[in-house]
Formats: sequence, structure tokens, C-alpha cells
Amino acid sequence: MRYPPTDCRPERLLLKHRLITGSLLIASILLIAFLDHRMTAPNGTLPRGLLLGLITCGLVAPLLALELGVILNRLGSAPLGWLTCLGSILISGCMWLCQDSGDTVLLILSVVFTLAFIFGASGRRTKGLITDVMGSLFVTFTAGVLLGFWLMLRREETAWVLVGAILTVKMADIGAYTVGCSIGRRRMIPWLSPKKTWEGLAGGILFSATCGALLAWASPGFSESTEGIPLMTGLIFGVVCALIGLVGDLSASALKRDAGIKDSGSLLPGLGGLVDTLDSLLLVGPIAWLMLG
Repeated sequence: MRYPPTDCRPERLLLKHRLITGSLLIASILLIAFLDHRMTAPNGTLPRGLLLGLITCGLVAPLLALELGVILNRLGSAPLGWLTCLGSILISGCMWLCQDSGDTVLLILSVVFTLAFIFGASGRRTKGLITDVMGSLFVTFTAGVLLGFWLMLRREETAWVLVGAILTVKMADIGAYTVGCSIGRRRMIPWLSPKKTWEGLAGGILFSATCGALLAWASPGFSESTEGIPLMTGLIFGVVCALIGLVGDLSASALKRDAGIKDSGSLLPGLGGLVDTLDSLLLVGPIAWLMLG
């Protein structure tokens, strides 16, 4: 039986958009890292990671908060947009600029919870009140705290170590996609992410571990420490990146499937929104700071 030819133009157009957007994104990250590194004052008069911190706190964090809020709205939760944006800016900025920010971060989260409850209760309703309050808390934590760990890493290390850590996380995605498409047979979680396979996971771990080891090997040339990152630390970091990044990816997939959407947004043509782009990075942030900071 002969089948009619399939129109591949939409897929080719999507791939074209992904390649263009991905290339521009990589070039932008490298340019920002270069400028951020050059702006680091040797006498400490300027905060470390000034450019990266301003972009993350002033742009990425609030946009991520708004995007998460839109998704939660589809799930029946109504987080306060202005509150989550302000909270994520304050928390990520505090984690970047303050050496001991734990108490302040907890205080800001407590204020977010309190204000969300007060504004929600002003409507004299109980139905959905706690769901909305917890939605505001979830968005603020994700866009503020999880992003803030990457800024903490930048505060303690060079911009190039940060870029290397991000590359290690993304190499897991590249390895999983490459190996999964080539020899992937056994589905991992078909009800949640049908295209993910166990072979792809193995490829992701291999790619990420290799990248982590290379990062450690090259780190004496650009790390704050003269000895650089230990080779075993880089190798373990790569393996952990692949596993934790996968959890972040699957968590975002579950959130989007529950909301009935394919992409979290359309900010980045071909890639989707910020949640689609940062899903694997968000959960890895604390690990990156602990192991490399």
C-alpha cells in the first residue's frame, strides 16, 4: 500500500527557526560572558558579574515569573504577576549581591506568601485561595531562588566557569537527542515524554560527563582557583547534570501537559519560551553552586 507524501515543510521550518535562534542565543551568551568578564574590576569596586546579574535580575527573572504565571493560570491558579516579578527580582538580586543571603531570601518568601494571602483574601473567598497563594510562592521560588544560584556561582567564579557549567547541562540534552534519535528503542516515560528513551539518557550522561571532565581539565586557565576544578569533580558534575537536568525537563513537561500546551511561550522562535529553554538549568543551579563555587 502506498501512502501519500508527507508535507515536511512545517518541520523543516521549525528546525530552521531552532538553528537560527539557537545560534543567536549561543552568540549572545558568549558575548555577555566576555563583556561580563571584562567588566570585573580587579579592586572589587564593582559587583562581580555585573552585566550578567543585571540581565538576569532585571529581565530573565521577571519574564520567567510572568511565563510561569500564565501556565499556572491555565491550571486554575492565579499568582499575582506584580508580586512574583518583584519577589523574583529581589531574591535573585539578593543572592547575587549578598554573601549570606539565606535569611533575607526566607524573609522575602514569607512576605510574598503574606501579601498573596492578604490580596487573595480581600475578595472574601476561600475557594482557590490557597492554590493562588501557593502559585505565587512557587513562581517566586522558581524564578528567584533557582536562578539566583547561578548568580551565586558567578559571584564566586569567573564567567567562563559559568558558561562551561551551562554547556555541560546542555550537552546532556544534545547527547540524549543525538543518541536517542540514532539508536533509541526503549521508551523511558511514554505517558509523559514519548520521545525520551533509555538509550538517549545514556547518551546524555556520556556527553555531559565528557563535557564536565573537559571543563575541569581546562579550568586552571580560567578559574578563580589556580588549581582549577578537580577532574573527578567535573566528571561527577557532568553525570549529576544529566540526571538532575532530566528531572527538570520532565517536570516542565508535566506542567505543560497538565496545562494543555506544547510550549511555555513563543519568546524564542523554534525553542519556545523561557521555561522550555531553562527547564534543565533551573534544578541544576544549586548543584552547580555547591560543586563548582
